[in-house]
Amino acid sequence: MGEGDHGALRGDLREPCVKRTVLVFRIGQLGDTLIALPAIAAIHERHRHDRLVLLTERYPDEWRRVSAWDVLGPTGWFDEVIYYRPAVGLWRKAVTVAWLLGRLRVVKPDVIYDLAPERSVKQIERDRAFFARLVGCRQYHSGSPLPKFGRGPDGVLPRIEPEWRRLLAIAGASPHPDRFRLAVPYQSRARVRKQFEAMGMHEGTRILAIGPGSKMPAKRWSVERFGEVGRRLMKEDAGLRLIVLGGSEDVPIGDVLCQRWGRRAQNFSGQWSVYESAAALERCRGYLGNDTGTMHLAAMVGVPCVALFSARDYPGQWEPYGQGHVVLREETDCAGCMLEVCRERDNECLQRIGEGKVVEVVRRLLDVRPVSAES
Repeated sequence: MGEGDHGALRGDLREPCVKRTVLVFRIGQLGDTLIALPAIAAIHERHRHDRLVLLTERYPDEWRRVSAWDVLGPTGWFDEVIYYRPAVGLWRKAVTVAWLLGRLRVVKPDVIYDLAPERSVKQIERDRAFFARLVGCRQYHSGSPLPKFGRGPDGVLPRIEPEWRRLLAIAGASPHPDRFRLAVPYQSRARVRKQFEAMGMHEGTRILAIGPGSKMPAKRWSVERFGEVGRRLMKEDAGLRLIVLGGSEDVPIGDVLCQRWGRRAQNFSGQWSVYESAAALERCRGYLGNDTGTMHLAAMVGVPCVALFSARDYPGQWEPYGQGHVVLREETDCAGCMLEVCRERDNECLQRIGEGKVVEVVRRLLDVRPVSAES
């Protein structure tokens, strides 16, 4: 980060500005952090001569969650990170709030950007009372409740503005969808390049990243359909290589798919860090997969996505950042259910996304022509 004083003209005198402390509050896992990156980058740019502090949550290690700091630490944007552990129960919550209040009063932030995920009116007022009144920060920036209306005359849920755009507004930045790119460290690129070359994937190799997993079962397209789509694409393109990306929980799914696809497919789930996965995605022609953190990672390095969305939430809000993406989503009468597991209807909204449609869209992305009527 840039250090040192910078001046402000006042009449004929040039006086040094006081270095302020700027607190950025952002919680969530991989996808939540990635979608906030354009806004956080804008905050860093505006306050590059100030001291930036990140406030975020941290879970027990055994939960194997990617924290916000796993993504934001390597950027070098922040001077300090403050963790708190989410508490369960009224007493433990009170203890956590008291500890956090004491910690932030020591930090004395001059500016706070509250980039918390979507909040209700009550939660927004609670956060404002804590940060602006109890902590005592006069420059407090936060968002408004998202207007979510019922179905329109056509029976379809209305589109919601993308989350990254909402966060950019809190940061006071213009919502340009193609300005941000995640910078990938050289060391991450070097490791991925070495591993790829050992497997015969050199510069120029046509690679498609597949993201078949999700921590939320209601977001998963079926493994069988991923398998069939990959088989058809590889049949049409003899030079195409497929790589499976995801967390350690996605290893079994990746193994099943790569066993079906054969030698031109590799399963890297759970093997790489966030930035090594980003380096691998940079070498891909595109991403095909579910609404996951891997999808958002692909978007942040400028890789076009074919994203398979369930109808559990409103359309638009969690779509990938940038341009050139294709989102496939089918409306159902139960859209907006917000279920994490769809037992009663067995992910009907996702099942309505057919293999043929997915092959057609990915084919255009890869610029591959069909080789037979079967395709």
